Amino acid sequence: MSEKDFFNKQSALTSAKTKIYRNYIEGYLPKLLMTYQTCLIADLFCGAGKNGKEDGSPLILIDRLIYILSSPQLQEKNNLKVHVLFNDQNKENIENLKNELEKINYDKDIITIHLKHESYDTLLPEIISMYEQLKIPKFFFLDPFTYSNVKMEDLKKLMSLDYTEVLLFIPIFHTYRFSSAEFTEKHKTRIFIEEFTTKGVTDYVGIDDFLYSIREKLLQAISLKYIRPVLLDGGGSKNALFLLTKNQKGMLLMNQIAFKVTGDGTKFKVKEKGQASLFPINEVSSIYTEFIDKLINRLQIKNMTNKEIVDFSISECCLPIHAKKELKNLYDLKKIKIFDNNHDEIKDTRKWNIANEVKIVTVFKWQKNE
Repeated sequence: MSEKDFFNKQSALTSAKTKIYRNYIEGYLPKLLMTYQTCLIADLFCGAGKNGKEDGSPLILIDRLIYILSSPQLQEKNNLKVHVLFNDQNKENIENLKNELEKINYDKDIITIHLKHESYDTLLPEIISMYEQLKIPKFFFLDPFTYSNVKMEDLKKLMSLDYTEVLLFIPIFHTYRFSSAEFTEKHKTRIFIEEFTTKGVTDYVGIDDFLYSIREKLLQAISLKYIRPVLLDGGGSKNALFLLTKNQKGMLLMNQIAFKVTGDGTKFKVKEKGQASLFPINEVSSIYTEFIDKLINRLQIKNMTNKEIVDFSISECCLPIHAKKELKNLYDLKKIKIFDNNHDEIKDTRKWNIANEVKIVTVFKWQKNE
């Protein structure tokens, strides 16, 4: 499909992608602006603004910004400033977007929009140079038309900036289909697979295995603690979004969104007309069971505070409530005991303080002799 044909309509997979993007913006921006009053949001492959009749990511962002800034709490704030950068290498896309933005009434004193039509490779060094000393929150949406546009080194440079998050889109179905192929030359698909996975060109157990191989490689290569993938599952077509963040609350928000829009916290299943499934329909994510196994292993090795358990849950793409459920099972089996700072045992589960925000520290101890 050509780029022009792509923007003439919105597929079910694109709709799923923009839903997650919208949900994250809605949860991310209010808290960020309440704290910092300013930020940069950059959409570096922004497209034409519309996917057929539907809003694309640039118009979704401006729509949500207008709504968020209308809140009474933010209207009480002084010096609010949101810097928005939309870039697309295609000049026609930027002209179309400019026309769409001119139809929107927004506060130009608060929202400053910069439109560029540079190549991504040219623009990225400019952004790094411009913002490396600027200590304001930065959110980059990278939605390239082909997976090979974004390099691992690009992500390292962006995440080296202070207060930065990246939402990366990868058309993962294409690379997965060729993940075990024999390439006679240094093909761009092979380059991507070798650069973005821990296992490289090989047979993978399934799409989850491939997805989490990418996640592990990102964690290792960029030295991040929080990376959250969401698979957009259209049967024969599959794409993925990856949130890269240094912020626990950002990771928690994406975990909450993922468990809201998916059945298992991993796969956002959508229907594409006329597609046969490329992967087994009974394939089930192991994200939750793996998290429980890791949590039990950690508890057996060392005592853990509730703060450590909550952070571990979030970093492993789960929610504190998932940890609490398993901890209750272990407690009923007399495998663990819980204590307060005075070393007094806590038997009331409501006082364990396993929650999204930890206010009082408790300690969970594995009972080796039980």
